[in-house]
Amino acid sequence: MIGGPTNICRLKILFLIVIINLFSCSSTLAQRDTLSSARDSFLYIEKTLMLHQCGKYQCLQHTAASLASGFVVKRTKEGSYGVTAAHVCEVDIPPTKPPIQYHSSYVITTLNGEKYKAMVLASDIENDICLFFVKDLTDTSIIRLARKAPVPGDRVYTVGAPRGIFSPGMVPMFDGIYNGNIGNVAFYSLPANPGSSGSMIINEKGELVGVLHSVYIKFPHIVLSVGFQETTSFIKDNILKFETYRRVQEMLDLKNLFEEEANKFHEENKKPTLSK
Repeated sequence: MIGGPTNICRLKILFLIVIINLFSCSSTLAQRDTLSSARDSFLYIEKTLMLHQCGKYQCLQHTAASLASGFVVKRTKEGSYGVTAAHVCEVDIPPTKPPIQYHSSYVITTLNGEKYKAMVLASDIENDICLFFVKDLTDTSIIRLARKAPVPGDRVYTVGAPRGIFSPGMVPMFDGIYNGNIGNVAFYSLPANPGSSGSMIINEKGELVGVLHSVYIKFPHIVLSVGFQETTSFIKDNILKFETYRRVQEMLDLKNLFEEEANKFHEENKKPTLSK
């Protein structure tokens, strides 16, 4: 009998199994779509620092290279705005006699292997977040800002290049948990290593909630991030500022406006940085 008690129970169990599987598949597909879009906005950052010091009898030169992660937050017809950690953008050179002169340059590689030069626009050393501009990068995905801060226990994801692990078409992706804040620093359970600095931290909708800047060396599964409010305020305020400059530049046909403003900001904000 189809309508017997035993068969009814079996039908209920089968129905529950089908529903659970549907939700499981839906959740898996949503996660895959979130990470797929996020990885398309990933930027691999190669920084070259050239040091130059001249004494009375000779000059010394040294070149240092470092790697970091970043991502795109806004796209324009001229290029894209990217975000990373401030200690990636700034240079901590102690005062010496004779003084050490330096110059930094940045090469950005997208997920599909295209390379561009980047220009630092603004950085906040205290919160460790930096905004840069990638000229001619106009066809990449963007990471949108979340409207709500994460709640402890929320699942999050990150896309970055720990130890420089990256190749066109391949970038590491991780998931973890938001633990809460101490002051304006957010704590996440996420794996990271040098090279992860500047990695996006996104929620399950693929929206930005933080920017990874530090990791506990002896326990690299707890990372520190820019706080949610500090992240969104810095990005919104500085993009508005430089988009205004860009429109003025177009109207007046000015040249190198971003570069002049970035250099001015850099000179006015030279502060000692914390070792990361």
